[in-house]
Amino acid sequence: MPRFLKILLAFLAGLIVGWTIPVVWYIVATNYFGLFDRDGGGAMGAIFIMGPIVAVIVGTIAAIITAIRTAR
Repeated sequence: MPRFLKILLAFLAGLIVGWTIPVVWYIVATNYFGLFDRDGGGAMGAIFIMGPIVAVIVGTIAAIITAIRTAR
């Protein structure tokens, strides 16, 4: 598999995992920790604000780690 494809797939996997982290955290916080979100603002913040931010950060870190490991 070409190096570029490995880096791209690592970035995409990081995007998926990074977007999932805030959403799962919101579900855990509302169901198990008793966080009350009457109007859904917390859910929208987790999905539309924190999701993309964390996704890009985790995806970039995954791509950098893959690039370093495949360079050897």
